[in-house]
Amino acid sequence: MKMNKQKYMLIASVVVGIIMFIVNQITFKNELIMILSILVTVAMPIILEYNKFRVNKEIEERFPDFLRDISENIRAGMTLPQAVLATKKTDYGLLDPYLDKMAVQIDWGIPFDKILNSFAKDKSDVIKRTVSVIDEAIKGGGNIAKVLDTIGRSVAEINKLRKERMSSTYSQMLTGYVIFFVFLGVLVALQTFLIPGMNLTGSGFTGTMISYGILFKQMILIQGFFSGLVIGKMSEGRTIAGLKHSLILMIVGYVVLSMFV
Repeated sequence: MKMNKQKYMLIASVVVGIIMFIVNQITFKNELIMILSILVTVAMPIILEYNKFRVNKEIEERFPDFLRDISENIRAGMTLPQAVLATKKTDYGLLDPYLDKMAVQIDWGIPFDKILNSFAKDKSDVIKRTVSVIDEAIKGGGNIAKVLDTIGRSVAEINKLRKERMSSTYSQMLTGYVIFFVFLGVLVALQTFLIPGMNLTGSGFTGTMISYGILFKQMILIQGFFSGLVIGKMSEGRTIAGLKHSLILMIVGYVVLSMFV
């Protein structure tokens, strides 16, 4: 049901954006409407993808706690399905809806390996690999509690390394912002000092200012978008993580340039 809702929202966003763009090109030919139509077209796919990244990130952070609790329940004498059901009352953040679904599937008598594979679907590579190892451990037998403890520590270590990476690349992230604002300053200087100094008069001067103003705005939007993606890749290791930086840079860059055009 949720996937169908997201699909309809995605289609509606793209259709509305395309219609806005076509109507504007035929009737208004307004720069701001053109930018808004492009944003409407790409906004929903970007929002859905970033939300998926955000959810998977929190699931990765809370998954070691979940595995540790299951391990403790197994040591207390529970079977694996019972150990999973016993965690229902524990708060795991964004992991909770998936655990509720697992509990329902267990009550319905669905094989546990299918439940695990269903949970891992559309999750991050870390979760998929973790679930795969758990599945193999269950099929192979042995001390499941010990295996879960080991896997949980491994996932926690991966999360720790990612946080350390973010801390170590903080200066690089700031450098990305500095480079963007230097580029923005150059465009402002060109728009404010260089173009007015071209000694154009009348309609020629006005047309040149407008043409360069539109060009500079397009350049800053492109620069802001890709700079944000690079910053996200450097700081968190994933390009999709840079979308929030892209949004900040694009808005700031466009607003600053609009003040001088």
